Amino acid sequence: MPSRTSTWPTGWPSFTPADNDLSDIFSKDLKASIIAEYGESVLYDAWVKTCTALAGVTARIQTLGIASIPILSYEEATSPNNEDVRSRMKAAGCFVIRGVIPTEVAAQEFEELQVFIAENKETVTGWPAKSVAIYHLYSSPTQLKLRTHPRQLTLQRSLNSLWRDTSCSPQELEAEYEPILYPDGFRIRAPGQEFLALGPHIDAGSLSRWADDEYRRTYEAILSGKPEDYDPYDMTHRKSANPGMFPSGPSSSVLRAFQGWTALTPCKPGEGGLMVVPDIKTATAYMILRPFFKAPEDGDWRDPEKWEIDGETGWFPGTYRWDSQLLSPASHPHLFLEDTLLSVPEMQPGDTVWWHADMCHAVEPTHNGRLPASVCYIPASPSTPSNLNYIRKHWKDLVAGNPPDDYKYLDGTGSELVLSKQNERKMKGALPLDALSAEGRRGLGEGV
Repeated sequence: MPSRTSTWPTGWPSFTPADNDLSDIFSKDLKASIIAEYGESVLYDAWVKTCTALAGVTARIQTLGIASIPILSYEEATSPNNEDVRSRMKAAGCFVIRGVIPTEVAAQEFEELQVFIAENKETVTGWPAKSVAIYHLYSSPTQLKLRTHPRQLTLQRSLNSLWRDTSCSPQELEAEYEPILYPDGFRIRAPGQEFLALGPHIDAGSLSRWADDEYRRTYEAILSGKPEDYDPYDMTHRKSANPGMFPSGPSSSVLRAFQGWTALTPCKPGEGGLMVVPDIKTATAYMILRPFFKAPEDGDWRDPEKWEIDGETGWFPGTYRWDSQLLSPASHPHLFLEDTLLSVPEMQPGDTVWWHADMCHAVEPTHNGRLPASVCYIPASPSTPSNLNYIRKHWKDLVAGNPPDDYKYLDGTGSELVLSKQNERKMKGALPLDALSAEGRRGLGEGV
């Protein structure tokens, strides 16, 4: 299968102005207030500059294809003096890092994970219920060992250091780079299993990016007419943002510098893996500006100068306050998602893939391989004040066997909130927490 989305999956939704909810006065007033704050001419200039730059970005991605996604060794990624590598990582906003966990170790952990599930099959739940792919488990032995592996900790510290924070001293910034080990789930996807629920999206909130004052200040340069000055790696305001200001289903409450997958099995493009748009600066600027413009009536949407300010509607394309930010070719045409949403390179057990918190990504809708495709969700998260508060509470939950705070309620149960009753400390084969390193336990919240 090609690395590009050669045909747009029929199960992925599209978003058009017809989706505008005329009764949503909040969104309409929010858009009007932002236009009034920054000014129509400033936003227009930012739009034209961004779309012009984006044309070059999308052309480059279409030319390079999967080569747009950097592939690095663990040693390259963790070298403190390799500025060329760090620049490539930051420019793409996504990358594969090989051999973070030794291949044989990761493969053995997958075998042990399957045994753990089988031994606790009466209590383990997941989604979808009839053919589970994503399990409601967060501290199985495999997850704890991979999450606290010393090479994971070193790598996450290095990834966190790609960010800056002008609100603190150099010593405080160094402390922020220490990783907290956010507890997330894992996936075992069977061959042939369809997965249409995770089309192109951006996590960490949707409407909150514009509605929350601190979150919006993260994108101040974009909205102020200088998208070229926008720094996607500045956490000065982002660390105080509230992505969850609107009630929603299970989602991360912490700032993840990078979301991450650690592979437990081999996975080639087309076998149910990750897809990304490998650009972070310009694609983000486009997503932030898109709600303020409407397409020309003559149908020539490619020319950004023909677009006009949309101050009349409350439509934020692909934005539903209870969901992630969603994208489609119809709602975000200048991204050319049919050509720029790429499958990540082939992964082997122990390899990892990472992507910026604002990156457009998706999960391949089909798995055309012959073997299960399994990954552990392990992000890189810095020790910001709010992150420390979260992980401090998590340690208490971990010791008690309770689900993490973000996953108290089971996912995939529709609009109904179903409280999880699983206690992972009481499961057969649970790993004693004192078997973990002191550094690993600290990352999980002990003594924080």
